Amino acid sequence: MMGGSRPFDVESGRGRCSAICRGPHCTTTKKMHRLRRRVSLLLLGLLPSITWAQAWLPDRGTIGASYVHNDIENNDHYLPNGDQLDVGHTRTFSDAITLAYSPSDRWLVSLGVPYVRSRYHGAHPHFGTNIDDGTYRGTFTDLRADLHFQAMETPFAFVPYVALIVPLHDYPTLGHAAPGRHLDERWIGFFAGKSLDRWLPRTYVQGQYDFAFVQEVQNVSHNRSNAEFELGYFLNPKWSVRALGAWQHTHGGIDVPVPLTNLYYPNHDRLAAERYLQVGGGVAFEWSAGTNAYLVYKTAVSGANGHRLNNGFTLGVAYSFSTLR
Repeated sequence: MMGGSRPFDVESGRGRCSAICRGPHCTTTKKMHRLRRRVSLLLLGLLPSITWAQAWLPDRGTIGASYVHNDIENNDHYLPNGDQLDVGHTRTFSDAITLAYSPSDRWLVSLGVPYVRSRYHGAHPHFGTNIDDGTYRGTFTDLRADLHFQAMETPFAFVPYVALIVPLHDYPTLGHAAPGRHLDERWIGFFAGKSLDRWLPRTYVQGQYDFAFVQEVQNVSHNRSNAEFELGYFLNPKWSVRALGAWQHTHGGIDVPVPLTNLYYPNHDRLAAERYLQVGGGVAFEWSAGTNAYLVYKTAVSGANGHRLNNGFTLGVAYSFSTLR
């Protein structure tokens, strides 16, 4: 990454190659440095959520900004037993800008918010709301703030983090086309990653897990676990490809759908015990140091109590620079 004056660490790739370094060892060191820098840059803002975090944090003094556009198509609903039912289609677009800063080599803070536009098309709109009338409606939803710490880089990178989700204003939460759930959330999780260059040149793996403490509604607990896995490969210094997997499990919540007479009907979308397993892939391009773009596609393979992700596209641009140069 940019900046930094510490001695170079062969495993982590931090720092600069010493002027007195010579021969094959220095060549290997430089290659690992380049790999780590590319991994860090290309992972900034990669996840479909608006996080900037990854297993390799930027160096001290790095400022970054990312723009992420999501295009989500849901054509089916998952029932509690995993069966699929077509009760109408939703199309959701979201645009998020996230800003990040590294006050030291080990810490990163970020702040972001999405603007969401969604539409429902079908014969089964929710009763008690007008947002399922077939028109697009847009609004800002929830502010997200993150704090990440580079706990270790060898023998693998490990970054625990905490995040805070706060709704910005009152917005509809009942309906297929609801833009969000309007819930306070507190996340605690970690990223772990490893360069596989020693065994598989230009390859890395990364995983993430977080547990969300979610605001209770009608005295129903519905905390949540999420995990993601990524396997990436650099085709050349500019291009990389990756395979992705995402999993979610809700601890508690309720099965949906529920009848209109059910006590939880007004909040059933917020309380749904949603579970899913999704897979996908992506490609990224770095056209200059600190600037890259990426495209990710994901689709669901199983789930329960929620919309089925039929097609999900994420297009993003990330830019970072060092204030210490």
